[in-house]
Amino acid sequence: MSLASTLALIFTVLASVTIVAAIILLGWFLIWKAFLSKFRLVRELLGQTNPDGSPATPEKTSNSISGTQSHAKIRKIRKD
Repeated sequence: MSLASTLALIFTVLASVTIVAAIILLGWFLIWKAFLSKFRLVRELLGQTNPDGSPATPEKTSNSISGTQSHAKIRKIRKD
């Protein structure tokens, strides 16, 4: 095999794998938006909801000067 045909083969394989991966990702995204995101079990498996059913939100740490607290649950630590 010549260098040109070897490069063409490598390019063809890489392009094919890239196209297949893009189609799979697009299909997963469309199925997620249309169907799978409605099921709590699937969201729990992907870490998007807590086991109690509430949406998982990353905790925000704010260093605000005002005395307001964020909506995140505050855990009190017991000091003996």
